[in-house]
Amino acid sequence: MNRFRILIMMALVLALGACATTRPTMSFVAGGLSPADAMVLANDVATHLADSLPPAKSSLVLDPPASRNADVLTPVLLTKLRSAGYGVIEADPRTGAKSGEGTPVRYLVSPLDNGVVLRLQYLGVEATRFYPRSAGGALVAAGPFTVRGGAQ
Repeated sequence: MNRFRILIMMALVLALGACATTRPTMSFVAGGLSPADAMVLANDVATHLADSLPPAKSSLVLDPPASRNADVLTPVLLTKLRSAGYGVIEADPRTGAKSGEGTPVRYLVSPLDNGVVLRLQYLGVEATRFYPRSAGGALVAAGPFTVRGGAQ
């Protein structure tokens, strides 16, 4: 019986290890976002970053999610940041290697209750904001970004 338990435990460890990524610093975007949701989030990201990383003076290195299948945010975010005046470089999604100099920016979007949580990480800062869904299903900002770390 002990051998059976050991084999099961080893199988579980191997299975969980296969699920882990080799790049824990990559961004993440959960599925289920609509193009309208992506626009709301991208606008807020650009507005928030402008406070500490001025456009036209800052280059950003986005570390996109490894899987772009369900990711509607990254293309909208790239367009919005570039139109706001940022130089934007994408890190290689497989290796994380950056093709230029700039401030690394990571974004994590996850569902929570009847809404979405957005986390931004840059310059030792983590900024988090919750977006509940309105009665019509649109994302709305529930309050300001909660900022921790950095010089803010």
